[in-house]
Amino acid sequence: MCTPWDLSSVEILEKLNVPAYKVASADLTNLPLIDNLLTTKKPLILSTGMSSETEIQVTVDFLDKRQANYILLHCNSTYPAPFHDINLKWISELKKIHDFIGYSGHERGINVSLAAVSLGAQILERHFTLDRNMEGPDHAASLEYNEFKNLVKGCREIEQA
Repeated sequence: MCTPWDLSSVEILEKLNVPAYKVASADLTNLPLIDNLLTTKKPLILSTGMSSETEIQVTVDFLDKRQANYILLHCNSTYPAPFHDINLKWISELKKIHDFIGYSGHERGINVSLAAVSLGAQILERHFTLDRNMEGPDHAASLEYNEFKNLVKGCREIEQA
């Protein structure tokens, strides 16, 4: 899976035969890009972190009209996201808009992601790093190996419960 930023990126990714596409929060309202992705007939995962409820609904209507196979991700587009800004309750509002909801976490730790699963998130997106001290904005909010392992274990336990 990969996130294309423009139409030429989609062309390149199609040559690589990626199985699905992720639409970044910044592109949730980029209907020409989304329309181009729909021509691939591949599943879409769309982050909603930078959009209003109205913008989300416009895109959902666009996708539903085209009978698209997609899932919406609740997220906060801050890296790392402060806990008080995450608003996990928004997952229940997104479920009113579309049946398939996930969570894209940019916070530190795994607890919020586990809570999202317990609230009905069907997929999780988390960044992974070998070392949080590496250069770049994503590393501080990324999971290292043991955290990622514990996240997967916790998700499986929640699924069983």
